[in-house]
Amino acid sequence: MKAAFLLAALALAGCSTPASPSAVPADASFALRSPTDLLGSPPMAKLQVSLFDAPVHNIADLKFNLGILGVQLIAANGTAVPYDTETKPRMVDLLDLQTHSLDFNGSAPAGGYSGVRLLIDTASSNVTVKKFTIPIVWGTKAQPIGGSVVAIDFPCNFVLSGVKNALGDVALDFNVLHSVRYTGNKIYVEPTVVAANAPAQISGAVHNAAGKPVTSAVVLAVDPLGRVVNSTVTGNDGRYNLHALSAGVYTIQVKNSYVTAQGDTVTAVGADAGAAPSTPAVVSPNDKLELPVLVD
Repeated sequence: MKAAFLLAALALAGCSTPASPSAVPADASFALRSPTDLLGSPPMAKLQVSLFDAPVHNIADLKFNLGILGVQLIAANGTAVPYDTETKPRMVDLLDLQTHSLDFNGSAPAGGYSGVRLLIDTASSNVTVKKFTIPIVWGTKAQPIGGSVVAIDFPCNFVLSGVKNALGDVALDFNVLHSVRYTGNKIYVEPTVVAANAPAQISGAVHNAAGKPVTSAVVLAVDPLGRVVNSTVTGNDGRYNLHALSAGVYTIQVKNSYVTAQGDTVTAVGADAGAAPSTPAVVSPNDKLELPVLVD
């Protein structure tokens, strides 16, 4: 099967939630600075940053490989504060980060922050399907982003207290499937991302009336104002995981046919005819909530 067909299927296989995409050329001097160079000498605070993503189904040996050169925290004044710097790209297949995360553990100056920034090595980042390797073009066809390093911003307000033994925790959800556009035999990635401080997770499963799993159904977390906060798709076993949720009240909605912001349609497999289910969910900070099976 040709690589072009498989990659077109990638763009149609799933979706994630529109947010505030941000990919810009990175500051090449990031590795030469320290947090105290930028913020003086405030108390240091421990922080864990966890990176998640969502699954893709029915495409054998598909990988979305990302080379991560470092992580920065964005201070309240917009300054990029070094947090983790790798000596060589730390490689990860984003599509493998649904039931577990890629974690970064370190310290940063106490204070307020407005987001987390991933520094991506463009040379080592690509999509592979079996023996085919396709480079990633960051940005859009009309506005590609050049450079050897690209910075991806995850907006998220949080405070590191500096209290002894206190551990901050921020989750990032890359939402790669909603970020990818396959056009003209090239893969364009305009990151659509979600992040949360003291993040909650909602998990569950979607089955049909016969008890069989429903695959590739879109699952949305919708806030009381009707905004889609995050989304994912069900796996071959019907299960789903929604990561990087702030504490609050949500409606969990299942969609058997869903059009992404990229204009791609995602269609569930195995669902019964009729309306798709929904259920309320309330999560606290750092909560891991398992919902009853939703009958679709």
